[in-house]
Amino acid sequence: MLQALLLFLVVQFFIFAGFPIYISCIVTGIIFIFAEGIPFNVVIIKMFGTINSLSFLAIPFFILAGNVMTRSRITDKLVSFANAAVGQFKGGLGHVNILASVFFGGIQGSGAADASAIGGIMIPAMEKQGYGKDYAVAVTAGSSMISPIIPPSIAMILYSCYTETPVGRLFMGGLIPGVLIAIAQMIVNGVEYRRRGYNFETGKFSIINLARAFIDSVGALIMPCIIMGGILFGIVTPTESGVLAVLYGLVYGFFISKRLKIGDLPGILMDTVVTTTVVMLTVAATGILSYLLVSWRFERMIYDFAINTLQNRYLVSVFLMVVLLILGIFLEPPVLIAMFATSVLAIGNTLGFDPIHYGVIMVIIMQLGAITPPVGTFLFIACGVAKLPLEKSVRPLMPYMLVIVFVVVLLLFIPSLVTFMPSLIMGD
Repeated sequence: MLQALLLFLVVQFFIFAGFPIYISCIVTGIIFIFAEGIPFNVVIIKMFGTINSLSFLAIPFFILAGNVMTRSRITDKLVSFANAAVGQFKGGLGHVNILASVFFGGIQGSGAADASAIGGIMIPAMEKQGYGKDYAVAVTAGSSMISPIIPPSIAMILYSCYTETPVGRLFMGGLIPGVLIAIAQMIVNGVEYRRRGYNFETGKFSIINLARAFIDSVGALIMPCIIMGGILFGIVTPTESGVLAVLYGLVYGFFISKRLKIGDLPGILMDTVVTTTVVMLTVAATGILSYLLVSWRFERMIYDFAINTLQNRYLVSVFLMVVLLILGIFLEPPVLIAMFATSVLAIGNTLGFDPIHYGVIMVIIMQLGAITPPVGTFLFIACGVAKLPLEKSVRPLMPYMLVIVFVVVLLLFIPSLVTFMPSLIMGD
């Protein structure tokens, strides 16, 4: 246990020193590999072995599809549709921000992309109307958590790769939780809107405007249907559905929105390469740390303490959530998933939980690290868009984080909220 604690501290030292997450993990792994007297070739073997999976091919295709659709100005369409649907309520642009994240999550599956794309539009718009920067950042960062939960989800793909849990069922298992989090955050947004004394003028709800906005954005909203429909009906694998999403994105950009130009493709490909490389390097780097933790039997110690000492299935689950929440303050979600996915599955199975139910809950908890300082990627992006110091965003963000935890606890005690959609669509 002491060795594992020291490993986490060394990783944090490099992170606070300004190194990227993947560099911090690789350097830390090499230091401990040499300290343990393990041959250096283990580093290479574990890095390449971690990402040597055909399932990981789905990730760059989904990222590419999202970048194509973003460059096609799909975000504008989604925001306009969200505005027509909920913009007239008290808390208007905050509600629009949250609902737009739900729609965007159905296309991209990346919280970082959500915080950048939606935040790039909504934060300036909210500031212009008179919302505080901290308020706009809190709504944007909080709602960016929805994208990795609503299908398709890159986080669910990663979890599926490590645990061999069916990704289609994980996707569908995340649907109701994602919607519940969106509703809960809208309630928080409405309360905060009134607490701050905002009373901005909003337009009146119009069925005609909503219908027009829907028709205008229907081309974009078809993409999630292509992705999920193909997977759920067994027509394509997740990787193949990503390819179909890319093809549809190109058709949409060139012939429907007509915003995509041939000259945009090199930039889109470069953005995709950079994002994919960061994700893959992070996952590969965690392979070294995972190897070390396994050799120290750290995961086994967590497992034994949880099962043999706590015993109660709900107490064990809360303990595991707290551990992941604490680690999430210092480690990125892909790192947590890579290091603890198999342990989560083993503990869930031992406790008698449905693997889809337990997997979805733990993926959501692991994702919370992305909006918690000091290494919260989604939060950093939102603060960067608003040019707001990180420390000023923490307090207004807390209610949005707490409702996510509340929803997770609700999911723990009501499994059907996760398992209903997979069972309904894909059968038992």
